[in-house]
Amino acid sequence: MDSDRSPLYRLRLLLVYRDVLRNKVLPLTRLYARRFARCQQRAASSLQHKEKLHVAFLLSTPGMWKCHYLYKEMEQNPRYHPFLVLLPYSMYKGYSHAQVEAMLERTRLFAERQGYDYVIPRDMHTGKWDDIRSTLKPDIVFFSSPYKDVYPQYYIYHFRDTLTCYVPYAFSSLKAYKNNYDLIFHNLVGLYLLEIDWHRQAAADNARCGARNAVVSGYPGTEVFLRGDYNPRDRWKPQPLPMKRVVWAPHHPVDDPTGVATFLTYCHFMLRLANKYSQSVQFAFKPHQLLRFKLSKLWGEQRTAEYYDTWNRLPNGQLEESEYIDLFLTSDALIHDSGSFTTEYLFMRKPVMYLLPGQQAAERFNTFGLQAFHCHYHGQSEADIDRFVSNTVLGGDDPLAGIRNAFYGKYLAPNGGSLPSRNIIQIIERKIHTPYSQHES
Repeated sequence: MDSDRSPLYRLRLLLVYRDVLRNKVLPLTRLYARRFARCQQRAASSLQHKEKLHVAFLLSTPGMWKCHYLYKEMEQNPRYHPFLVLLPYSMYKGYSHAQVEAMLERTRLFAERQGYDYVIPRDMHTGKWDDIRSTLKPDIVFFSSPYKDVYPQYYIYHFRDTLTCYVPYAFSSLKAYKNNYDLIFHNLVGLYLLEIDWHRQAAADNARCGARNAVVSGYPGTEVFLRGDYNPRDRWKPQPLPMKRVVWAPHHPVDDPTGVATFLTYCHFMLRLANKYSQSVQFAFKPHQLLRFKLSKLWGEQRTAEYYDTWNRLPNGQLEESEYIDLFLTSDALIHDSGSFTTEYLFMRKPVMYLLPGQQAAERFNTFGLQAFHCHYHGQSEADIDRFVSNTVLGGDDPLAGIRNAFYGKYLAPNGGSLPSRNIIQIIERKIHTPYSQHES
């Protein structure tokens, strides 16, 4: 069973976060949220006359980082000092110390490669994780995840007197209304910065406290696709002759009893497919960052490592475990079963296939996501995947091209030329400069 559904995991969270009354009893949740909102309003108003605003971006895994351009906009603005706070991932899900440390090191290397200012708030002698509210004193805190997968001193409960903001770590397309809009986190965060108007309405319809903190900013995670000034790095293996480039991006819930992931179904076939097209197609294996963790529990660490290494040894194959932006921009097609990529890859306007774990897979999408889903070719068998590679990627038979372009124009193209990162800074400034009495009304 998935660890975040297990009784032991849920019990750990209740004990660690003391979460029963303020989260489980609706009248008390609403009362707590109103009080928290007043604290957020006071925190924002208190920043009006401060010359320099210190902005802490909390991050546990590179894959959840969606704020590169926001960080850069703040870095170039003399009013802001952005920095990353690197935290251990999923402390209560039973991952080993070595796995947690390995993820932390990957996140550190990512921050270093990107040239970000970052801190790891851990005492190197005692190993104790600091309370950054006291030590770093940020004026604004950005969360990269709404879940209780960090120590309590890094969860939103601890920042009621600091202006808090949240950019979702995925462009939402699934019917995960509770997880996307009505966790206790979503009801408390000071500014909930959403993708498009559809998501703002979904938040209003589902949040216990009415989503009065939700604002449409556009999605900074896909801003790179809207800018004309980005030159992607070519991370594909050099080949003697040009080849088509296909990314395979399987999601992580191999232990999910609902069976929405397809990795176990196709993992060996995809290697055979790479061998079949060894002279004409390059394949990049781009697993979700948590797949290795979960697969290690199922297969064992040695078998998992051997499978991953096999992709790197293929002359026309490679393993990609870091950022995916460059990979997408330099690819010709994507094969996946990810909720977020269902929308994000449509920015490419290139052929894309969604792998279906069953006949009812479309039922997992919300009404917005269903439109994105119908821009995909659908893979329900090995033969479907093979035909996609042969006919569409290599043969150029792409009848869905017009549908993808129409979806892009309707939902994804920048509205009025305004980019999400600049929108977010304007939203923060409006929040700060709105008189407290107006907030109260």
